[in-house]
Amino acid sequence: MSWKKDLKIKRLRSRSILPRVLGICFVDALVIAFVLFFCYLIFLGQITNYLFSSHKDSLEIVQSVNTSWQNNTAGLNKEIADAKKRNTNIQDIYIIDDDLQILNSFGSEPISFETVFMDEDVQEDLAEQGMVRGELDVDEIALSFFNLKGKIKSVINLNKIVSEKQVIDSLSEEILFPTQWVLYKTAINNVNVCIKNCYPITAYSYNVVLVICICFIGAVIITAIYELRKIGLYIIEQKKINKLVSTDTVTGGNNKEYFIQKAAKIIKWQRKCAIIQLRLEKYRNFCSAYGVKSGENLLEDLYGKLADSVTRKELVAHLEKADFALLLLYKNSAELNDRINAIIRELTTVRKLQHLLFSAGVCDVASKTDDINDLLTAAGLAISKSSDSSGNIVWFNEAMKEEQIWERRIEDDMENALLNHEFQVYLQPKYSTKSEKLSAAEALVRWIHPKLGFVNPGKFIPIFEQNGFIIQLDDYMLTEVSKLQAKWLSEGKQLVPISVNVSRAHFTCDDLAEHICRIVDRYRVPHQYIELELTESAFFDDKDVLLTTVKQLKSFGFKVSMDDFGAGYSSLNSLKELPLDIIKLDAEFFRSVDDLPRSNLIVGDTISLAKKLGMQIVAEGIETREQVDFLAQQKCDLIQGFYFSKPLPVSEFEQRAYTK
Repeated sequence: MSWKKDLKIKRLRSRSILPRVLGICFVDALVIAFVLFFCYLIFLGQITNYLFSSHKDSLEIVQSVNTSWQNNTAGLNKEIADAKKRNTNIQDIYIIDDDLQILNSFGSEPISFETVFMDEDVQEDLAEQGMVRGELDVDEIALSFFNLKGKIKSVINLNKIVSEKQVIDSLSEEILFPTQWVLYKTAINNVNVCIKNCYPITAYSYNVVLVICICFIGAVIITAIYELRKIGLYIIEQKKINKLVSTDTVTGGNNKEYFIQKAAKIIKWQRKCAIIQLRLEKYRNFCSAYGVKSGENLLEDLYGKLADSVTRKELVAHLEKADFALLLLYKNSAELNDRINAIIRELTTVRKLQHLLFSAGVCDVASKTDDINDLLTAAGLAISKSSDSSGNIVWFNEAMKEEQIWERRIEDDMENALLNHEFQVYLQPKYSTKSEKLSAAEALVRWIHPKLGFVNPGKFIPIFEQNGFIIQLDDYMLTEVSKLQAKWLSEGKQLVPISVNVSRAHFTCDDLAEHICRIVDRYRVPHQYIELELTESAFFDDKDVLLTTVKQLKSFGFKVSMDDFGAGYSSLNSLKELPLDIIKLDAEFFRSVDDLPRSNLIVGDTISLAKKLGMQIVAEGIETREQVDFLAQQKCDLIQGFYFSKPLPVSEFEQRAYTK
């Protein structure tokens, strides 16, 4: 999986609802703040009405004192009584001098301002305001607030007059205290008016406050219910996303992502466990025979069986195609092998009328910190080493990993190696049995790696055959040999036929003969000096294409030989079908022969048969003089092997072939 896809899946899986909850809380906080602010405005509006009304009437009382204090006491009493009737908030009115002595009282309770202002708490408040008892400046007016016990809560010095705004701002500081004392300076010297205002909570005000509180609580409850519902929907949505991310679309069970996440947690607290990759062999063949839908139904049934075969502490998931992953607990390898075999036997019963084959790769969990992806890769690598027989179990080992790393490195370097000419041509001479002279050669590839040095062909040729790069290597070798032949021809040297291998993968090309002809003709090399070797295994592919290609090559003047004759099981059949020019007896005919007379009889008859078919015989792998003498006696044409020469670099071959 790419890192981008992995990141997307992680984001979907771990998408937190905390940001959404915080967002909801923020919105709710704004709603609540708005409602509280609205309630505050309503409440403040009520208080403002009280203040405006009381302040207006208080100013009228001060005006009445200014006009009626000295001459009209009765009128003053009447006006004050009328003001108290108009505004029930005005409770007590006192006329006092600058020394806070009461000159006249229009209240229900007598009070001594001297006693009030002698209170220690009040003295501290006055001191903070820069006022001392008995030093009240006649040019200043003191606006004072009292609590319910009668003590001054705060004192504000005002110049000349008391404005409405100052009264409101002052009262807002003590909004929870319903009693207010206000001291006004009159136009008369040494005469001041002290008015006590009381703002009781009326039934109307109570109802307004109650309605506001009910609306506020209702709004909070409704908002909370709505937002809790949204949070619940978010949680359900996240669970659905996690389920979709973890669900396999074919089997409906756990997928690879779920297996990786869950297995990583399980291996942290389980002592002995293993990752098993189980494969249904020939699944594509099953789908071709019964249809893709039937194949998917089969995988679903197999997953159901596997899910029933594991415990709650174990795990099963469908990976891809016909591969399943299991995490199983075990005590020893023998016990685990028995259990896997039992699971495979159970799976074969899913389709009783159809033969199902399974293979398993096992990778032991060595550490609690092992990466599950790596373990699955290792199990898959082990399963690739198994055969197609049912119940074949292969345990992963480090040699497999090293082989995989080697294959990866070979495939990473092969393109550059071709461009940089790291593949070099070596030539192994072929000697005539009659004259024992160099009469032909075989071109063999050698890889001289800049870091690894000499790389054995047996380590990279099979890899190239699997990944298809062998076709490019064949073309490269044919080109290099053609260059050599052209060079020697231009130097006036006598050419000898050089054989070049053509892999079976090349025969998938319809125009192979024309393609080979174009490469050779580019260097103007006579075709009789290029011999094309094909392996016997090519005969088991498309015989018609092979036969057509061989005939075309022969018509172009190329010689065609079969390499490793006798290594397969249909050699005689291939001789009958293919019009070959040369056959090369496999080296195994001459190595470690227990029954030499029997082996010599087979070799002699094979040579005799080939001669009757008009073919030349080349024996490869010859290492002793006795073998040379025997082959000469049997009229074998050419001998190739270490007895005469090992494969040589081009420079050494030139010395041997063209130095007198």
